[in-house]
Amino acid sequence: MNVLVIGAGIAGLSAARRLSETGVAATVLEARDRIGGRSWTDRDFAGFPVEFGAELIHGKSPEVNTWTWVEKLGLATWRWNKCDDSMIRTEDGGWLTMGEARSRSPELDMTRSWELGDVPDPRDDEDLGAYLKRIGFSPEQLRYVQRSFANAEGESMRFLNAKAHAQLFKDSDGEDDYSDFRILDGYDAYYLRLAQGLDIRLNRPVIDIDWRDGVTVKTVADDVFRADAAIITLPLGVLQSGRIQFDPPLPPSKQEALAGLKMGPVMKMVYLFDEHILDPSIGAIYARGNPPMWWSPSLGRENSPVVWTAFFTGDYARELLNLGEAAALQRGLDTLRAEVGKPALQYIKARWINWPEDEFALGGYSVCLPGHYDARDKLAAPTPPLYWAGEASAPHHLTAMVHGAYFTGQRAADEIMNRRRQS
Repeated sequence: MNVLVIGAGIAGLSAARRLSETGVAATVLEARDRIGGRSWTDRDFAGFPVEFGAELIHGKSPEVNTWTWVEKLGLATWRWNKCDDSMIRTEDGGWLTMGEARSRSPELDMTRSWELGDVPDPRDDEDLGAYLKRIGFSPEQLRYVQRSFANAEGESMRFLNAKAHAQLFKDSDGEDDYSDFRILDGYDAYYLRLAQGLDIRLNRPVIDIDWRDGVTVKTVADDVFRADAAIITLPLGVLQSGRIQFDPPLPPSKQEALAGLKMGPVMKMVYLFDEHILDPSIGAIYARGNPPMWWSPSLGRENSPVVWTAFFTGDYARELLNLGEAAALQRGLDTLRAEVGKPALQYIKARWINWPEDEFALGGYSVCLPGHYDARDKLAAPTPPLYWAGEASAPHHLTAMVHGAYFTGQRAADEIMNRRRQS
């Protein structure tokens, strides 16, 4: 048996490795000239690994599968202590550590701990903002949610299915045992090892997938690849774009899945400075302006250059996209100047990472729209000889995360192996 894996992001690499370890021949077709997909480590910008894509491990070992490789490879990590090394500009203009702000404001603390008490469950047709308003969140609290939780989820609250986030509330960073970690050696130290020994063909954008009798795949360069089965790990935005023709067309359940999900406009701007802009122990800023979220990949590294990354999604991203690159970088700098009280602050260089207009991503990661709670399950369901992976097909509590993408690749590979054993 041989299998084609479409896409060399984390899901595709995970699937191909799982298949190869069980003796199944797998060829990975990747449109880019690199592997990793929306995981993208740059080693030139600052002289140490800076993540232009996925950046953090969300959760501890052994619950999160990424740690298996981190520990196997002996990679160094740094824990983000969000309460003590993060500053927040509060709605009333205060400038406090997150821990201080939460201790002073039960209303803010609720938007971080998600200890909602006895409230009704969200409905499938309800967006996150409407639900939180229904259970009593104030306008101030809703602004806090948009600045932090919703921005991290990848879209503005009106696009977020409230029911799909019910479990995420329980897994939020308000829990004492929940943490985010940075791989100081770079995420590429993980995904390059994951790819080692695999048959990966770069610069192979797929344009046609015929799945009538086995699978025949054509690329932009008129290459033709044939296999018994294929695992589709393409980003949601690419699947929705219509660039890839499926013959026969995908069944109604898949069309319903694609209609029920949305690719969030997730972006970054990365700045290099010649001096510290805050106390070196501070590694993050929750700003009132746009961009609303900042962190420093320099934290945890001895004597490293000073780098700050702005992370913005949803309406924040749409606003800055409309400005264009130069004006957006200036807008980001102006926001940072205002928050740290340094009106003359200037950067050495900056980088705009525009995932919404990246032709092989067309966005950052997926969100589930109101009224479509089961869309991810529909996308994940096998349609032999096609099998489905990628973060958009992960369970709700695993989406938008590297370990969720990895999980889907393992799942799809196992589905192929199970079908092979049954035949």
